[in-house]
Amino acid sequence: MKRCSLSTLLVFFVFIVSGGIAHAAVITADLIQNSSGGYGTGTISYEKYASSFVGSITVSGLTKDMVYQMKLEGQPAGDSVGNANLGSVGRWWVIDPGDPSGWGGRNTTDTGRLAEEAAGNTVLGYLLFDYFTATGSDQTINFYADWSYHTAGTDERGGIVMPDGDYLATFLLTENGAPWGSPLLARDIEFGVGTAPVPEPGTLLLLGSGLAGLVGYGRRRFGK
Repeated sequence: MKRCSLSTLLVFFVFIVSGGIAHAAVITADLIQNSSGGYGTGTISYEKYASSFVGSITVSGLTKDMVYQMKLEGQPAGDSVGNANLGSVGRWWVIDPGDPSGWGGRNTTDTGRLAEEAAGNTVLGYLLFDYFTATGSDQTINFYADWSYHTAGTDERGGIVMPDGDYLATFLLTENGAPWGSPLLARDIEFGVGTAPVPEPGTLLLLGSGLAGLVGYGRRRFGK
C-alpha cells in the first residue's frame, strides 16, 4: 500500500481550504420583485470583499429601451456607519410621509442631513452608481461602484471611491423616470469594501494543529 506523504496531505489541505475560500468569495442571490406594480426577474452576484461594490446582475422581463438605475440604499437602523458612508459619496433622502411634495420625503445635503437627524428624522444614504438600457431580452450587466449619479447620465458627485468598511444595504433596481416610486427588484445584501479580514492567530493555530494531526495520523497509519 502507498504511504501517505506530507506533501500529499499539504496539497489536500490547501485544496480544501482554497476551495472553501473561493466558494465564499462571490455571493449570488435572487432579486425580489416588488409586490405592488413590480415586474421582471433577476439575480445579483457580487464579491463579498473587494476594492468597491463589484459584481453583475442578470435580468429578464424588463421593458425594451427603458433605462434602469442600479442603487445601493443604506439601512440606518441596522448599519448607521454603512448608511453614512453611502450618503457621503451619494445622496441623502429624508423619510417624511408628511412632506408637502407628496413624495413621502425629500433630498437633503450633507449639512442638512445633520439638522434632519437632530430633528429626529430618519435619513437614508443612497448611491445611484450605474444604469443600463434594457434590450427586451435576457441580459447580464457587470458593475463596479466608482461613480455617483443624480439620474442616469447626470453626475451628482462624479467619480467616487467607496469608503472602506462593512456594509448592510439594499440593492435596488428602478426605472429612470419620475415618479420613480417603489423599486422593481430589490435585495438586502452584506458586503465589504477593502481587504478581506485575515484569520485570527487562534484560527491559524487551530488550522495548523489540524494539519499536524493529519500528518501524524498518516505516519501512524502507513508506518512512515
